[in-house]
Amino acid sequence: MLRIMDNDELVSFPNEAEWFLKVRSSLCKLKFKWLKSLQYLPSSLESLSSLQNLSIYEVPKLRKLPILPPFLKFLTIKKFHPELHELYGLVEGSEWYKIAHIPYVDISTD
Repeated sequence: MLRIMDNDELVSFPNEAEWFLKVRSSLCKLKFKWLKSLQYLPSSLESLSSLQNLSIYEVPKLRKLPILPPFLKFLTIKKFHPELHELYGLVEGSEWYKIAHIPYVDISTD
């Protein structure tokens, strides 16, 4: 498991592609937590072929998700920007189809 958390200055991951390529077949769980300034998740998340569980907690400036790995089984998003719910809210969100393949999705404000 990799936890990226408790950093008020992190806005994005400009140089993540090379690192994610190194761990793409071994990283199963990834958690982003308490990142007050983060606006973008790594665009190379899609390449994480072994990622099963993605959790995002209290990332208030995150407005959109990148393309997620096709074999992701769990997606949890809590305490987020309202725009995320508009885009990915269950069934009615305009971007719901991008996460509809994930068996367990929990998007809630609590």
